Amino acid sequence: MPRHLNATFTNVRNGVAALSNEDNAPDMDSLTAKLQTWLAAQGYPLEMRVAREFKKKGVRVTSSDYYVDDESGDYREIDVTARIPLCDLATLNGDEVPSFLCAVIECKSAPGKPWVLFEGGADLHPVASVAQRFVLNAASRHWDRYAMRIDPTKKPLTETLPLFDIGQNPAYSAVRSSLGKNREDAAYGAMVSVTKAAYAVANMYPHNGNMALHVAVPIIVVDSPIFSCKLSESGEVQLEPIERGTIVWKKGVSKAHAVHSIITIVSEAALPALCDDIAKTASHLRRSLPPWTS
Repeated sequence: MPRHLNATFTNVRNGVAALSNEDNAPDMDSLTAKLQTWLAAQGYPLEMRVAREFKKKGVRVTSSDYYVDDESGDYREIDVTARIPLCDLATLNGDEVPSFLCAVIECKSAPGKPWVLFEGGADLHPVASVAQRFVLNAASRHWDRYAMRIDPTKKPLTETLPLFDIGQNPAYSAVRSSLGKNREDAAYGAMVSVTKAAYAVANMYPHNGNMALHVAVPIIVVDSPIFSCKLSESGEVQLEPIERGTIVWKKGVSKAHAVHSIITIVSEAALPALCDDIAKTASHLRRSLPPWTS
């Protein structure tokens, strides 16, 4: 083949190969968009935003934390755990055990699937709404004695321990609607997961390898609307949009725990206010919770 024709053939072959490589190469903009859509559907951005909100308030968090399931013994994941010290860890004396307030958080992302909380949960006395929390089993009597000293006639929980206030109309259960024929149980699964995690954090989360007293509060954060559901006097269903609610759940997670599991459900929009309540509760506990010795 003449030299000039050979050069032309080589150039054409190289050009075809280059075009072929361009066709097979991924479109990074398109791939990025697809990946962002997939991540949003999995709920990861919500978990990251929740962790960031706590960090903005100066609270240390652990994302993708793990706990041991008390029933199966398996390791399971919880989305976010926030730990706030309730004492000066550097000045503990003798056998005093360090204490922490822990927000144990499950994040559920499904913007088009509203949550419905069914009113009619147990109307607990303020003392019971504090006493029936997840704490280290060995320190349960210590925590009960603390709760018994609460006098809501002097100061309501909304002023002292707002995180433990269950409101006037707590729910007994919840469901996440698909607005279709699908009868999913995402709400039930989330409530089981977050209560098991709170129990585990309270009992299996030592400090520097030593025993620690953790007061663990199960919280579900959603990026979808929340509605409170009740019946009118005539028996008609009444729905009211809310940003935060409490479920006083009869399902226990351990024989060693109280009869109720108290779960907070909050919309992402109301998360900053919840963080403020957590900080206020921790501040009051630092001043009022006596040290516990093992």
